[in-house]
Amino acid sequence: MMRWELVALILLIMPQLSILSISHTPYLSKPLPLSMVNGDSPLNFYDEQLFMMLNTYPVSTNFTAYVYAIAQSSTSGYGPAYLINAVTNTDWWYQLGIAYNWPFSNGTFDPGFHMIYMVWASNGSPVRGPVLLNFNGVVQGGDEIMLEMYFLSGNMVLCAYDTVTHSKAIALVPANGSQIVTSLNLVNHGYFTGLMTEWYHLRPYYGSEEGVIYKLPSFSGYFSLGVNEFYNSSGNVNTLFYSISDFSPSNNYTFYNLTYGGAFETSNGIYYVTGSLYPILINYKIIGGNFNEKLPVTYYSNYQKITTYMPSLIFVNPGSNITVPTEIVNGLSRIYLINQTPIKALKVGNLTLYYQLQYYVGININVNATVNGVTTILSSGWYNSSSTISINPYTYYSNDSRIYIISVNPSKQFVLNSPVNLTVNYVLQYYVYVTSQFPLYGSINGTNTTIQSNWYNSGTIIKVFNITLYLNNETRIIYTRILPATYIIVNRSYTFYVQELIQYYLSLVSQIPVYALINGTNQSLKSNWFNTGTVIQVENITIYGPNNQYRYIITSISPSSTFVVDKPIALRIYVVKQFPVIVKSPIPVYALINGTNQSLSSFMWINNGTRLQILNVTHYVNNVTRLIIVKILPSSNITVITPLNISISTITQYYLELFSNYPVYVSSNGKNVTLQTNWYNNGTQFTIYRIWYINQLERQYLSVLLINGSKVLENIISVNEPIRLDVYYIIQYYIGLVSNIPIKAIVNTSLITFSSGWYNKGSSIVILNNTYYPTSDVRYVVLRISPQNFTVNEPINISVVTVEQFLVKINIPIVIYINNLSINTSELWVNNGQAIKIPQYINITSNERILYNTTQYVYNVTSPLNVEVSPIKEYLVTINGVSEWLPVGSEVTLTESLPIYLQGKWVGTENVSNGETITVSQPITETFIKNISSVFLGGIILVIAIIIAAILILILRRPKI
Repeated sequence: MMRWELVALILLIMPQLSILSISHTPYLSKPLPLSMVNGDSPLNFYDEQLFMMLNTYPVSTNFTAYVYAIAQSSTSGYGPAYLINAVTNTDWWYQLGIAYNWPFSNGTFDPGFHMIYMVWASNGSPVRGPVLLNFNGVVQGGDEIMLEMYFLSGNMVLCAYDTVTHSKAIALVPANGSQIVTSLNLVNHGYFTGLMTEWYHLRPYYGSEEGVIYKLPSFSGYFSLGVNEFYNSSGNVNTLFYSISDFSPSNNYTFYNLTYGGAFETSNGIYYVTGSLYPILINYKIIGGNFNEKLPVTYYSNYQKITTYMPSLIFVNPGSNITVPTEIVNGLSRIYLINQTPIKALKVGNLTLYYQLQYYVGININVNATVNGVTTILSSGWYNSSSTISINPYTYYSNDSRIYIISVNPSKQFVLNSPVNLTVNYVLQYYVYVTSQFPLYGSINGTNTTIQSNWYNSGTIIKVFNITLYLNNETRIIYTRILPATYIIVNRSYTFYVQELIQYYLSLVSQIPVYALINGTNQSLKSNWFNTGTVIQVENITIYGPNNQYRYIITSISPSSTFVVDKPIALRIYVVKQFPVIVKSPIPVYALINGTNQSLSSFMWINNGTRLQILNVTHYVNNVTRLIIVKILPSSNITVITPLNISISTITQYYLELFSNYPVYVSSNGKNVTLQTNWYNNGTQFTIYRIWYINQLERQYLSVLLINGSKVLENIISVNEPIRLDVYYIIQYYIGLVSNIPIKAIVNTSLITFSSGWYNKGSSIVILNNTYYPTSDVRYVVLRISPQNFTVNEPINISVVTVEQFLVKINIPIVIYINNLSINTSELWVNNGQAIKIPQYINITSNERILYNTTQYVYNVTSPLNVEVSPIKEYLVTINGVSEWLPVGSEVTLTESLPIYLQGKWVGTENVSNGETITVSQPITETFIKNISSVFLGGIILVIAIIIAAILILILRRPKI
């Protein structure tokens, strides 16, 4: 910005700043911060926050939003703050809003509405505020407040403006940053750019706020809704709950909700609502045309009754009624509400009301008509616009009368696009019923015709003729009575009740005389006319021949032996000749009689020419005893042409029911067969095998044999009664043992000496790993048993691998090497053929050892062995650096040859003179130390002294010259 532009901007704003009453409320205590910082208050406060975070929004150097000032407070008297929040590009946070009854840290509160603001540094610490400012005028509950913050000459202007009373409060604070951004939302310390309702309470609080409406000047296409609550305790700030959800609306017609812990908030990207208000976009549609009247809507917002006109975005208390007109009349036109009433605010969203446009239809008489294809009674009243109305030719009434529509003015059929008045021209008619089921002859207004049920104009004259009517050669009608009269004038609805007598001709065809009960009276039946409804029951009479050698019976009567005359009837009687048949059999006999399966009685009559096929059907005395047919005389296939005698021979069989866990093999009539549950002839015998080899390694062993529940030892079974045979086998498998030593095993908890043989399936076998001692110094050690522990479910070969060992004894405990291992012992077991080594020396220390004195140091053990070893202790003796191991007690003479001018001594373990003898009882180290002999040196000095003395004497005695 140019310098002159900056000056101009300051000049423009300074008058506003000078006019405003920028006054701070004198604090009795410190106001609570706009976000809980610490817990230094003596009271435990709960800070509830509902917020809308603008993730994308056109902010730059200013941020403006509108909010309605709602005066609400909790039981403690504290009220909320309605805030806008802005994060700058330097991550400073500015909060501005309007507060109601804002609390102080000592538990009191500042009553009424105040502007409130607070500034936070990028390190998360508050640097200014919270500050409560008085407005320069009145702020009323429900007023719309414009909240605005913007940069100005290095400052941030914070302003709250009441758009109703024009009251203001304004503050200037140092600006840190040059732009308001959304990119730093929640990056550090929970700062964000957006809207928030904040409320302190003295206990945990979960919603129940009154509705608060915020409005943004621009649309936010990506925002987050959140709710959280903090509380202070023991000097700390704790989070009670926190929830946030992201939304990306594509338009501003849809609201997105967040409900958590009883708190509710919603937004469409422009409006943001916290608390108990549902934003509803209410609209209406007129079905059928246009209606030029305003439609009001009345609703409750924060429990205040508000009336406006549709369409409108309204904010409604949840669950409250939304009142709209159910009907609006304009002359002969009206609209009425289709939606069900009452209309309740049950959710956020769009609400469309549908009204039907109607026009008034006037008509001089109610008539039958179809309205949009639905049959109804058309009367004067309201009908939907655009309805297709078609007046029927007839209109019927409940007294069997109707009117016949001659004409309708202006039209019988039309589409209702405006109010209309209809005039109907018609004639009255009555319905005359004819109850006769046959043509009724007479005259109508003097013209002969058939009288039928129909509609007749009022005043019509009808006469009925009484005649006998022949419908054909086999059916005739006699009229016996006509009611109410044979002559009438139609002035109401009439019913002709015609009593008729219908008669049918019965034609009888029979070779024998026929007798029947005719309506209960026994009579001879002949061809004749019979009244309809006559009941005829033909009697079935049988005719017998001489000596009852044959007879004739009525086999069928066509159409029936008993019938009601209700049509012409041709009655035919059919007869058949029969012969007597006698059956002698101990069991019931069944046969195909002309292909039909039937039971033969001991005596019966059978039709001449009947084909008898005697069925070989087994007779069951009960479910375990039966008789089977073995012979039929004279034959099983017979054609009946004379009297007949039939004879049946049988044999008894018994049912053997076999229960076995495995197949049962028996010898029967010298053959091996598998015994099965079946029927067996009386006297049949078979022998059950006690052992049956399935293969060389598996067999069945007979364990239990029960006949009819009783245990038997004999395995020969004779069938002379029904038998329940229970045969229980044990499956056995052959278990082979390969071992060079006796083996012990636990078989099903029993200790046995195990050997190859047959063992029951399911037996538990554990081969014991026992060492076998044939003698005290020879043994066999088991190296491997495969398998060792198993359950017998198949044939198995057990392999036992052993090694022969011999006892090696040594007279004293010593170290022995075997398989590269050392053992200190005097007795050990050694595998046959294995080598052992006795060490010649055992070092105790570096200068002390034991010498094992024996005849042999390496043995290849092939039999028990006794070894004698003599241990000798030796010490390392070092003389002038030359070392040698010597037994304890050895004597060493220390001597060293020297020239005459030298002398010396031995120094070390023992300090001794040259030539002395020492005894070895410990490690010894001796070194010979040489030096000049003092005796020799004294002698040399003496000689020199004597020589010098002699020279001096000679000099002194020389004569003087």
